[in-house]
Amino acid sequence: MLLIAFAANIALPISLFLSPSPIPQTIMSHAQFIVAYETAPLGLLISTPKTLRILLVHKIRDTRFQLLLINWACTLFAVLGASIYGFNLMPMFLAVGFVAEGVFLFLLMLCIGTGDILLDFALQDERLFELATRSHALSIFEDTELSLPQPVN
Repeated sequence: MLLIAFAANIALPISLFLSPSPIPQTIMSHAQFIVAYETAPLGLLISTPKTLRILLVHKIRDTRFQLLLINWACTLFAVLGASIYGFNLMPMFLAVGFVAEGVFLFLLMLCIGTGDILLDFALQDERLFELATRSHALSIFEDTELSLPQPVN
């Protein structure tokens, strides 16, 4: 009982720090999103784990997503094969450095590819757009920061 009371007292103050979105999300329809994406500067936050879950459930039969999965599976096997070969060829410390960089580069490219394909699907499919925004896999906000000045010709 004491543990439950302690957990209840700790959970309330911690939940105040765990707000669902620190950046104010703009609520817009699919048509407004398409127009704003083409004309206005939008900021997009894409949660890769949530995006992968949504795409694996709803878009697994799409050939573009299947091609992305096949490419990344082959790339993962190539990174693993190169790391095994690297451990046999190089000293341990140097091989660990190269493997760590390879794994992080692989994960970075996976995140970028997943976000890109989610954005493509969200622009085309209204139901997927609604699902992605509702589950916070895709968060949209107005980009109020000015970008660097562009050269004038």
